[in-house]
This record gives sequence, structure tokens and C-alpha cells, in this order.
Amino acid sequence: MTGGLRGTASHLAIAALFCVMGATVFVAKPAKAADLGGDCCADLEDRVAELEATTVRKGNKKVSVQIYGKVNYATMFWNDGGEQNTYVVNNYNESTRTGIKGSAKIAGDWSAGYRLEWEYRPAASNRLNQFNDDNAFDTTGPLAVRWSQMYLANKTYGTLNWGLTATPKYDITKYGLETISTEPGEIGGLSDTLVTDFRMNDAFFLRQKGFNSAEGLSSGANGGTALSWQNIARCYSSSDQFNCASRRNGVSYVSPDWYGLNVQYGYFEDDLQSAAIRYKNTFAPWGGGSGPSSADTWQFAAGAAWERWTDERLANGGGGATGFSRELDEWAGSAALKHKPTGLFVVGVFSIADSNDSNVKGAFNGQDAPQMTAWNVQGGVQRPVSWFGLDKLGETALWGGFSDVNDGFAPGNNPNDTQICQGGPPGPGSLPPKGNGCQLGSLGVGPAMTLNAFTFPGIGVKTQITSSDVNEWFIALDQSLAAAAMHLYIAYEHFDANISLIDINRNHVPVSLDDFDVVYSGGRIYF
Repeated sequence: MTGGLRGTASHLAIAALFCVMGATVFVAKPAKAADLGGDCCADLEDRVAELEATTVRKGNKKVSVQIYGKVNYATMFWNDGGEQNTYVVNNYNESTRTGIKGSAKIAGDWSAGYRLEWEYRPAASNRLNQFNDDNAFDTTGPLAVRWSQMYLANKTYGTLNWGLTATPKYDITKYGLETISTEPGEIGGLSDTLVTDFRMNDAFFLRQKGFNSAEGLSSGANGGTALSWQNIARCYSSSDQFNCASRRNGVSYVSPDWYGLNVQYGYFEDDLQSAAIRYKNTFAPWGGGSGPSSADTWQFAAGAAWERWTDERLANGGGGATGFSRELDEWAGSAALKHKPTGLFVVGVFSIADSNDSNVKGAFNGQDAPQMTAWNVQGGVQRPVSWFGLDKLGETALWGGFSDVNDGFAPGNNPNDTQICQGGPPGPGSLPPKGNGCQLGSLGVGPAMTLNAFTFPGIGVKTQITSSDVNEWFIALDQSLAAAAMHLYIAYEHFDANISLIDINRNHVPVSLDDFDVVYSGGRIYF
């Protein structure tokens, strides 16, 4: 858009220059000079008018407009202990997306603007499983709106956002890593390659050890309950393990930065409150003062947030349940420290979720939902590397980490939770339909925390899940191609899980699950 206007101005300047040259060079022949000069200018003016007619323009000159986005695709090899396969995926650590931002100055320190953004969902890595390699059966469609908001900002008083916008808790667990990444946040932090959440195997079904056929999956076959990795490792409010907040319709306030510190608060549909505090700065601990300076050798970022959800209308639940009340409380945060000269960094992340839903009660042991807790620690280096001339391309990042998600089986999401299958529940001895298979409700284990017989093929009785623990470790390599605003990457993740089950007599029911391994490699480009 700006380029089009500049091109128009350049053509006008050239036209004027040719006219002057015509009048000067042919001054000895006035009549001929006048004819040539007139023909030259008229022709160029016609060409400029034609170019202006085909130039993309914005509606007015008062609002500046920016089109931005990223494309992020990878090839993923996975092994669930019984089956191996290779998929080409849309890397949902940070999805492929396009957006438009606009801003306008009002007066003094006041400004206003908007943000519109949508993402592309085909082959979304967090929606795929053993029966579904491209999420073609996704009922949400190929496109989804991520942002649709307006804002009013003042440098002294802060910013007010309204519309489909981020809750203050949103991305708080990515805040540390994104801030210390050389290209932070929306334009290319290392979290675009890999985040603490299980975005590559979320929807893959669990497999019982020793059962290597399709019938060995906890996918709803034989009338059992479908359990995926996200169903035993997640917050109460979402399918994520750490970044358990999103963008919602509501209103939020963001304070101005005060020595690197800001606070946020928001209220969103339906009955959701959220608050957060974020801090970032650079410093030199052994002299040289503090604050942003070329002498500062350390970079630090930290944030913590809280969210409370009291909405009863989740997946049509609550409204039809007598006396039902909802209360989900979640906390999360992250912190990161980077030594700028060497590029060495360390990151810590935590996530906690509590459910006080009135309908949550273990069917066999009568206990309330446990508290979900998760933590992650990771470290590595990001800097130019002279090996093989990589420093001429851009910075290289190598890092790894470990996560533990405890009791993340998320009961009590919906008082009317029932088994949902594409095309109806599978009959005895049948496999789930090719697609998303069968799921118990939209958010995992039901409020009574029970699993049907044959949820796992070796367990023919109804059970109750009482605890779960999922560990993950990873290593990743990211290479920047600075000249092309592009990154190439490769990552490996390993997952293992343990769950505890009891029968109706409260006897322990042993079950062992296969590990899950995934290697993915791809690239992303920004515009």
C-alpha cells in the first residue's frame, strides 16, 4: 500500500523531470521542443493515471494500516508404541495466520486502532490423531477468527481494549521465552518452534502397553471411553497444559509500562475475570547501572496471571442442571533470564488449575476433583554460530527442557457430559469412524471421573480415574534466515504417562501406557 503511493510519487517526479529536460535540451528549436515536451508529459501522465487506478488503497489517509502474518508448516514423524507414521502439519505451536492492524492519532497522547486476525486450520497439529491426518472432519471449518478488537490508548493512562481480544492471562506462560528471544513475540520468538504445551500430540489416543493393533487404542472401540493425551494432561478450562487462556469477547485494560512493569485486568463473556502482571528489563549486576543500555549484559522477563471462570453455560451444561454452580480458578506464569553476550538462557513455567464445580464428585471414592499442577524448565543458547558459516545467515538457537503435568485429567467440565462420536457411538467390536473418533464430551473425563469398560482393551470393567502424571522432555534447534524473515527448525519430544484407576469396590486396577515420540522439522516465514 505504501509502496504503491511511493511508486505513484516516483512516476510523477520522473514526468516532471522529463518535461524540464525537454524544455532545456531543445531550447534552440522552440516549436519542436514544445511539441515533444507536450507529448512526453501527456503520455507519462496517462501512464501514471493508469497505475493509480490499479493501486490498492486504504479507505482514508488518517488510519495507518499494516498487513502481517506467518506461515508455519512441518513434517512430523510420530510413534505411539504400536504404530508409526509421517504427517505434514500446520505447526500449532504457532499456527499459520494472517492479520490486519490499524492505528490513528487522535490528539496529544491519545490514539485509537483495531486488530483483525484469522488462522488456517487444515492439518492443525494439535487436532490430528491416529485416524485423522488432516482434520478434514473438523466442524469448525478451515478458518477461525483469532482477533477482532478495537482499542483506545493514552501514553499516560494506558490502553482499553474491547471485542474479541486476549485475556490478561493469555500467553503468560510464553511470556518469558518470547521476551528474551532475539525476535520476540508476534514476529518470531522461539515459542513459534516449540512451546510447553503438547501441541504435536494433544489429540492422539492413548495406547495400552502390549496392544499394538488399532483396537489397542483408547479410541472408543468396544464401547469404551476415548482418551487422548490432552484428556489426562490439561487445565480445567482448555485443552492446553500451560497456556490455558485464550481470546474472548470482553473488555480489558493494560497499564502503561512503569520501569518495565505493567498490570492488566479484564472481564469477558461469560462471567470470566482475569488479571496479570508482567515485567521485563535489562541490567548489569556488577556496575553499569540498570535499564536499557548497550552496557547491560542480562535480560530478564517474568509474568504471573490469574483467571476465574464462573460461567454455567459451557457446552450446554449448567443451564439444565438443577443447583449446578461453576467455579474454575487457574494461575500460571513464566520467568526467563538471558546472558546477552553469550546467548545462554534459562526459562521456568508453571500452571495450576482448581475446580470447585458443584457436580464434580468421584463416583467410586466420593472425592472432589484434585488440583492440576504443571511445571516446566528449559535452557539453551541463542546466538550467531560461526560453524559452517551459519552466522552469515542469522542466529542459531539450541535448547531443551522437561515438563511434568500432574492430575491434569480435567473432570467436571460439563454436568451433561456424554460420549460424542462422529456418526454416533461405535458398536461392540467396531473401530471409531475415520476422523476424530469418539470423545467423552468436549473437555475430557466426565465429572464423575469414570471410564467405561474397555476404555483400555485389557480392562473389561468400569473404572474411576483417581490420578494422572505425564512427563515430557524435548530438544530443539532453530536457525534464523534473517535476510528472508524465515526460520528453519527441527525438534524431538518424548512423552510418558501414568494413570491410577480403581473399580467400584475401590480396588486398584493396574494399567500401563505406551510412550509417545515425535520428531518434526519445518520452517516458518513472516510477512
